[in-house]
Amino acid sequence: MRKLTQFFGTVVLGLLVCGSLRAAVPVPPPKVLVLYDDSGPYGWLGNIYAKMLDNLLGHFELDYINEPVDEYKAGQMDNAVATFYFGTAYRESFNPDSVWYDPLPPAFLNDVLTTAQPVCWLKYNLWQLSGSAEYPQPFDERFGLRFVDLDTSGYSNILYKGVTFSKNQLDPELGWVTNLAPDRVDEPMTAWRTNEDGTAVSLPYALHSDNFWYLADIPFDYISEGDRYVAFADLLHDILGIDHAERHRAIIRLEDVTMEIYYPEDVRTAADYLHSQQIPFALAVIPVYTDPLGFYDFGIPEEHRISDASDPDAAAFRDSLAYAVTNGGQIIIHGYTHQYDATPNPYDGATADDFEFFRETFDPSDPNHPYKVNLFQPVPEDSKSWVTKRIKHAQQELTDACLPWVAWETPHYSASALDYQVLAKHFPLFMERSLYFADDYNSTNGHYAGQFFPYVIQKDIYGRRIVPENIGNFSPEPWADFPAHLPEDLLRAAKQNLAVRDGWANAYFHGYYDITNLQAIVSGIQALGYTYVPLAPDRPQLQLQTDGAGNLELTFPTQNGVGYDVEYRDPSTDNLWTPMAEIIGDGTPALVPVDYVGATRFYRLRVE
Repeated sequence: MRKLTQFFGTVVLGLLVCGSLRAAVPVPPPKVLVLYDDSGPYGWLGNIYAKMLDNLLGHFELDYINEPVDEYKAGQMDNAVATFYFGTAYRESFNPDSVWYDPLPPAFLNDVLTTAQPVCWLKYNLWQLSGSAEYPQPFDERFGLRFVDLDTSGYSNILYKGVTFSKNQLDPELGWVTNLAPDRVDEPMTAWRTNEDGTAVSLPYALHSDNFWYLADIPFDYISEGDRYVAFADLLHDILGIDHAERHRAIIRLEDVTMEIYYPEDVRTAADYLHSQQIPFALAVIPVYTDPLGFYDFGIPEEHRISDASDPDAAAFRDSLAYAVTNGGQIIIHGYTHQYDATPNPYDGATADDFEFFRETFDPSDPNHPYKVNLFQPVPEDSKSWVTKRIKHAQQELTDACLPWVAWETPHYSASALDYQVLAKHFPLFMERSLYFADDYNSTNGHYAGQFFPYVIQKDIYGRRIVPENIGNFSPEPWADFPAHLPEDLLRAAKQNLAVRDGWANAYFHGYYDITNLQAIVSGIQALGYTYVPLAPDRPQLQLQTDGAGNLELTFPTQNGVGYDVEYRDPSTDNLWTPMAEIIGDGTPALVPVDYVGATRFYRLRVE
């Protein structure tokens, strides 16, 4: 009567109500069209922004097409779920004598005016569609909007859903678009500042009219935990027309868990506290500790392997990790050695201090800025075989230590695109921030960007499922170029992330610090309304049954705070899943009525 298939995070149930189960004819899913400027000395930025948007689209499980806007062909918008245009190159179209004269494709401009699909325009070049009071254009009447000018006076605050986010003033420029029709134009995001005389001034940051959206800048510039980027990530639900249930979850991760950095009692103390509060947690475990230059032991090299049966320190450490797992912990593999070779990379060559998959050095020429980076690129050995070997060694260490793992975290969140693609083939889940590279990236130009996420990304451009780390870590003192980061800083970011309807508040903590700081972070996040959930929830069996009246229903067990999305599709709409129920677990079985009486339908349960 049914066919059941399981894979990580999802259960799929094919329900045969009558007739026979038949092979579905694949139907290509519609895609999001992402257009960008690629001209000028900063043309690579458009490509990077497109990839960062692609990653956010992975939250909605949407495919995409990226291309320069100059390659646009008439009608593409009508065949897309939505179209985004990154206006990153200043292009005039009204003065052929100007060095900036660079009109956008007429087909693109025309389709913006005529398509019924969502269009989101970011920053520059709206003046190629919009007119003035003296010379209005069809765009002005169609959407009730008019481009006025570029404003560089500086607005450091962005208001969204009553929450204030920041905008880094290293880039103060905003596109100034005025609202001509307040009765049909929404302003979901507003830029504002307070002048020296105490007066507040504002400017629309995001505007929405019918199927058209405008953002006054590129929200991927200078992102941080409390940046307007977080608000944009939530606004995407509305732009795409895909809503998600209001749910706020959290994960706490114990970071750099390895010998010589943690004592076994550090692990046990943190585990005891978290278990006493019924809080599941993660442990980022580094399987091998090494200090090849003897930085921490008077020049004497040192190494400990977590699987070493002859090392009493390793045995005690293994026992503490097993204790943590028994009390609600789940292990993330945090690199193999979390350092590179027998050389400073860039600090001292020791585990947890240095990079493993990227090479970094400092510029020695400026003693006033000792941590100024002059080299940041993949290690010379970087290759599929090299990274695979390190992955296999790390996994084998935990296997030999009889310790289960559920995910991977890249040391210092830095690896090459090749490394990330290889990692995607060896791990079902990641908890981290990541680097993303422009198509023209090489070790000379360094065209890349870092990105974090406020919600789960089902598939990023490397093919990885990523649970976010998005509010940072506790750091009581400034170190290198990093400022102190106290519990109140983490809680501030967590509070801002409540504006994201399905946002998370995921932090990490080094367990050798005083436990009171961990308690302040965890209890503070709970007080904001977040529910702590396991990094990798149980994968329940989705079952079909009948109730007392003979009606069909789906049922499955739940865990407290874990999100469950029940969806269905028909064979004629392959890959197009329709939401059926969104459930937040409370520890009791969930029941979902089935009222379908057709021939064949597939149901799936997504666990997040």
